[in-house]
Amino acid sequence: MRVWAAAVAADVRGFVWKAHEEHTPGRCRDLPADPVRVIASASLNQWAGFGDVVEAVHGGAVWIWGPTQTSSGAIGWNLQLPAFWDGLSEWLVDYESRLVLATGHLGSKGRAAFAELAAANDALTCSITHSLYVPLDEALELLTVGCVFEIDAYTYAFPPDGMARPDVADHVRTLLEADALVYFTSDGGQTSTGNPFVFGARVLDGLAQVLGSDVADLIGVTNPAALVARLERAQVAE
Repeated sequence: MRVWAAAVAADVRGFVWKAHEEHTPGRCRDLPADPVRVIASASLNQWAGFGDVVEAVHGGAVWIWGPTQTSSGAIGWNLQLPAFWDGLSEWLVDYESRLVLATGHLGSKGRAAFAELAAANDALTCSITHSLYVPLDEALELLTVGCVFEIDAYTYAFPPDGMARPDVADHVRTLLEADALVYFTSDGGQTSTGNPFVFGARVLDGLAQVLGSDVADLIGVTNPAALVARLERAQVAE
């Protein structure tokens, strides 16, 4: 309830509840839907399995995160798909309700697999997580199959070890000029960020100085709402 209350105080419209260590429908189920919408998610981390991911989706998760942890539970990058991916993808390719497949910390092969699956089912949208750190040529290729692109405050403010941040203005504007849906999130909640909503607003204000206020408003307000609107459309007809 404290997270929801913080979102209300920050006057945000909604947020995806992401956790590295659990699926979040149980945390979201009893929270009010107004004035802040909370979106539950499932994770493909090493502790998860096919059955509990399906259970989380049936329980209300509409966001599925690619893995973010190594086998030891540490945060890792360029990760591989989980062992149960083939079974899960076979289930998802015929799934009729709308879901977002967010790539998390997958490497390029995993991102391509998420994108391919989403392209095969109109109910699915592939979101490229931490897209500033995805090579621009790869991002443009992913765009051709309908992916959307997340720019997050956390890795903008704290680039991951060994990963160089590109020219942000060039990266974002190139994607936007190619008609990509680029949207901003905080990815906050770590000890280093404090209140994730205050942190996200502060970073977005800084991005407005880099990108211009019109682009910051587009990626920070208009496009997140457009992505959520995809989830609210009627189910795909049988």
